[in-house]
Amino acid sequence: IEDATRDKAIFKKITGSLKKQIQLHDEASISRECKKALDFKELATEDLLKLSSRLISPRCGSEAVLSLGSGLEWMENPRFAGVISVMPHGCMPGGIVAAMSENISSHYSKPWISLTYDGFMESNNILKLDNFAEILKFCTKAGR
Repeated sequence: IEDATRDKAIFKKITGSLKKQIQLHDEASISRECKKALDFKELATEDLLKLSSRLISPRCGSEAVLSLGSGLEWMENPRFAGVISVMPHGCMPGGIVAAMSENISSHYSKPWISLTYDGFMESNNILKLDNFAEILKFCTKAGR
């Protein structure tokens, strides 16, 4: 929609707006069904883009902007003790998020780990999860 507005492409803007309305309707339907199991509502895409825009341009066209926005939301939310980011093995957007996560973790003084998954159990991921759990246990004892 943003590109269509900038390019003055009226047909693209109309079709983009219709797609957005359908997606919002579908999201609301699914959210209603899942509401009982989850007590957390995801931010709207626009809000995630605003959060991540502090670190990366929302126009880069990568899934990384959404992952970073979600991670930043969780880092700023006192209900969450940290972030576990899971990405497919070799995923470029996931790699971007992983590269930025250490600085984000330091800034918020909360752990953020990035795991890769290719369909097989990896001992490296288990070790990272164990370390994450130990950090959380230490932070809880330290009163953070």
